[in-house]
Amino acid sequence: MQFEKEQLEIAKRLTTGAAIYQNCYLSDTMFKEQFANEYQALVCFISNYAYERQGAAAAYPVIAERAIEKVFHKEIKSVTHAHVQMAWGACKEIATDDFNNLQLNATHNPMHSQNGILAIMAEQGIHNIALHIKGLIEKDKTREAHELIDSVRGIGPKIASFYLRDIVYLAKLTESKIKDQFYLQPVDTWLEQALSIIFGARAPTKLREQQEIIVNLCKEADCSPIAFNQGAWVLGSQIAGDYNTLQKLAKNEKAKEIIESHISETKAYLAEVEKIVNEFS
Repeated sequence: MQFEKEQLEIAKRLTTGAAIYQNCYLSDTMFKEQFANEYQALVCFISNYAYERQGAAAAYPVIAERAIEKVFHKEIKSVTHAHVQMAWGACKEIATDDFNNLQLNATHNPMHSQNGILAIMAEQGIHNIALHIKGLIEKDKTREAHELIDSVRGIGPKIASFYLRDIVYLAKLTESKIKDQFYLQPVDTWLEQALSIIFGARAPTKLREQQEIIVNLCKEADCSPIAFNQGAWVLGSQIAGDYNTLQKLAKNEKAKEIIESHISETKAYLAEVEKIVNEFS
């Protein structure tokens, strides 16, 4: 597919938002430490990815983290079927005792004893989930890596791609050498809107086509597809907030004014937060 000059320029422009994601959202040391620490890898997955599906209660990952700590005591040597049952039992106990009888929605809970993340790790002998996924991708088994995460109860293909995308970035793997790069492209409403801005009525609507066109567009624009994905999400969800404003950012129409306005609003919000600090000291 031939891409127009403006389309290539927009692709490059949207990647600029990736720096915010990489330096702010991925700033916690656990993201980098997870490849050498089995426990950190599991906590990182649970805290930042497993419960990102729409409608999941904010308490779910907190409960899961506490259950994991109770079972593994911050160190994982192996994951057994006994651990799986203990962790799910701990989740239910913590939800009942400390979260006002919160229902865990077992049908979509990634900690469930059947097809949950621990159950899959126990079945496949996986000690470090991050290192395992990294290894699969390095062996040209990106599809298998995606299928593994997608198979976790309550995850789904979008979150699986979200996790793979960040693993590749954090592990500093070379994108151009990765097989089936489209699996690294989670597509949410902001990526769909970015594609609509770039391609108009010709924007693809099927997931696989959306993922592949992002990879091909970025290859032609000589920019990172991962950075494009991260950047479009940041600029859309965190700065623009609506389609028209994102379109202006993408096309560099009053972009400076939009970003400066966002900075001003953020500073005003933080100033109000700072005022109440003393009330809690």
